[in-house]
Amino acid sequence: MNKIWDWKKEYEALTPSEGFRERIEQTMRAERRRKNWKRALSTVAVVAVVSTAAVNVSPSLAYATAGVPVLGSLVQIVTLGRYEVKDNGFTATVVTPQIEGLLDQELEDQLNQEFQDNANAVIAAFEQDKKKLEEEFGDETVHMDVEQNYQVKTDNEDYLAIDLYTYTAVGSSSTVHSFYTFDKKNGTLVTLESLFKDGADYVTPISDYLKDEMRRMNAEEGGMFWVKGDENVIGDEGFDTIAKDQNFYINNDGALVICFDKYEVAAGAQGSPEFVIPQDVIADIWK
Repeated sequence: MNKIWDWKKEYEALTPSEGFRERIEQTMRAERRRKNWKRALSTVAVVAVVSTAAVNVSPSLAYATAGVPVLGSLVQIVTLGRYEVKDNGFTATVVTPQIEGLLDQELEDQLNQEFQDNANAVIAAFEQDKKKLEEEFGDETVHMDVEQNYQVKTDNEDYLAIDLYTYTAVGSSSTVHSFYTFDKKNGTLVTLESLFKDGADYVTPISDYLKDEMRRMNAEEGGMFWVKGDENVIGDEGFDTIAKDQNFYINNDGALVICFDKYEVAAGAQGSPEFVIPQDVIADIWK
């Protein structure tokens, strides 16, 4: 009954470039932790992008400001840089976004530095691993794919949620995500804690719901989730509780979505799982 655990071990064993995956995941998660202090700042401009023909404005992030209460000067998200490599099986695309026009210049600078640091880490790791693999395998074709990019998860009159993700495929694939949710009306960068009443324990009810849902999906839908204490998980492994700053975003329906990276709580076939939290689970503590 340890098949799911075996799949996890198989993934870890099959990845030829463990160093690359570990460096990227550590960097992205370190950057995610750094977001806490920035999210506490209370004066962020509305994140609004006017759709124009400008070559550096990302079409996926462009939207009209009509009907949105703009707090200040125009804010737009542009592509600061694009790194591309296609060379004998090695493929890399690293897109670096940049926010312009936030009312809080310090926050804007910190976010843009975070985006740049993530891009630099991915590029450096890719180039280092590419060199090592070329030295090891010579002219033999080795497939390694890397992509860092961003996409909009939510774009309505209340929220803009952006997913900055890094995808790597070297034998097996892995994806790491960092989510940024902006409250347009209040002009703030939202934290998970800020969505709940002061001092409320939101970790426990959300975690309990997630464990029940993972077990239901395992039983009814052939899910491959690892829940601590279940028979398919060994020792202290498996999901138990979310972090206080767990990856999340607010969807277009105004619901909380809790997010995990690939292989974080399930086998790779589950991708990067996202769970919409029913309102009745958190109704008593929702701010």
